[in-house]
Amino acid sequence: MRLVVFSDSHRINITDMLTIIEEENPDAVLHLGDLVADVEDIRNVYPDLQVYNVRGNNDWNVDAPDSMVVCAGQVRIFITHGHLHGVRRNTRALEQAAKKNRCTVALYGHTHAAEIKQSGSVLVANPGSISMPYTKEPPSYLCLDIHGKMVEPELIYLQGQKKRSWME
Repeated sequence: MRLVVFSDSHRINITDMLTIIEEENPDAVLHLGDLVADVEDIRNVYPDLQVYNVRGNNDWNVDAPDSMVVCAGQVRIFITHGHLHGVRRNTRALEQAAKKNRCTVALYGHTHAAEIKQSGSVLVANPGSISMPYTKEPPSYLCLDIHGKMVEPELIYLQGQKKRSWME
């Protein structure tokens, strides 16, 4: 199973997201907030694609949850934007929320900085921002390949499609 994860699109580059979906051909798309309006565009273009989304700190008056658990095969994934879990400081509260929900993966956005790390029993990842990263890295997204209970994360950067595995 292949999942594509976006965050912090901010209504800036829906064209890139649609192209990525076409190229990656995922089983599902996860959008971690800011802005949920982009999710509606994805659903309109790909009505048969499963799309999960949560609300970000810039998603006002939006009917979307702050967090949710997504089951991908045998893997439980906790998704949230992250602003309510203090992710600008650290990811401890996020990791605890994932554990409380019996998840082995925790995905968040908000910081506009891509990251993949293993923290005890929880794989923690941020796809970065698909439109306006706060780092010197180009815009990015995350792919998760799931085989049984095994999760293989990969950060993918736009502008030349520079790829970086979390193992590097």
